[in-house]
Amino acid sequence: MGANYEAGDFDRAVAVVGAEPSPQKLVERLGLDWEQLTRLALDAAATVLATERLRDGGAVAYGREAFTGGFLIGLHLPPERPDVSTARLAAAVDAVQARGRHAVIADHCDLAAVARLETVYADALVESMPLDEAERDPLRLPVTRIFEAGLAVGLELGSGGAGEDDSVEL
Repeated sequence: MGANYEAGDFDRAVAVVGAEPSPQKLVERLGLDWEQLTRLALDAAATVLATERLRDGGAVAYGREAFTGGFLIGLHLPPERPDVSTARLAAAVDAVQARGRHAVIADHCDLAAVARLETVYADALVESMPLDEAERDPLRLPVTRIFEAGLAVGLELGSGGAGEDDSVEL
């Protein structure tokens, strides 16, 4: 069981992430490979959206943004800069796949605070899509799921729970 991040922790992490105009620079400053994170985010978005039969290029691109946003917020919840690496990122992904995003999030966060953040984030992202309301509505839940997946991976990586030797075989 990790920290119990609450609304104030989320507000702080959102402020840190939001202060950087380039998510790529933020990721690279942490020592992670932007291209690897982008592939991971696109894969997560395409997978979730395919299960909802909503897989088109525009929706996947927005889903990538949701994953990356969740990931960066989760990674910045600890007040100290976490020790991250590409190998640990892969192990964090494996851990989330093995346990599930909800279990990882529940280990670290006040669930009411998560629900508030993910709702605000997903609603804002979906509203920014160049679609009419009838097309946006079915995207809210999948975008929320993608954001949660990114948040869980960021939490797992930032918590130090995913070491280089503890990746999970799927």
